[in-house]
Amino acid sequence: MRRFRRIQTWATLAAACALLALAGVAVAQSGDSDRDRLPDRWEQRHGLKVGVKDAHRDRDRDTLSNLGELKSHTNPSDDDTDNDCLEDDNEDADRDHVDNENEVEEGTNPLDADSDDDGIRDGREDGDRDGVSNAREDDQETDPGDRDSDEDGVEDANEDEDSDGLQNEDDRNDNDGDDDDDDDDGDNCDKNDGE
Repeated sequence: MRRFRRIQTWATLAAACALLALAGVAVAQSGDSDRDRLPDRWEQRHGLKVGVKDAHRDRDRDTLSNLGELKSHTNPSDDDTDNDCLEDDNEDADRDHVDNENEVEEGTNPLDADSDDDGIRDGREDGDRDGVSNAREDDQETDPGDRDSDEDGVEDANEDEDSDGLQNEDDRNDNDGDDDDDDDDGDNCDKNDGE
């Protein structure tokens, strides 16, 4: 009887080891050995370190995380992948009027103009239901997931972000006056290039 129990115990241990080995193979086959949601091949191709969780880092300092670069199909080592004088975070690949950085922050797909397939483009959606579309929140640099982005007690829709006398919800031609690139970096791009 003891012999039978020993054999049964060894058989159970062998089965458990086999299951653990299969789980390890599954992770390796998934192509993301460090489990940071960046495929190993993509990390290698772009000079990132496999085995280091670097999805939320920003190698090229364009404010688009490595995971955001993957989702946007841009190069995490080049702040302006297509050399159009507009940094990757400010690109709008799907032309929905919401830039790549904000699409990643909002959880929408930077390559799909209607991420939730409801027939309304991401830029026309109003994620925080404050009366200001995601596209206008992007332009006004307010948070489309927070009705009061600056936490001052006044909802974004009732603010006048560009001081033109119109509340954000009524300002159809908002121009926030941002100087995205004043050529301080010597890239031969002025603030009007790429727009």
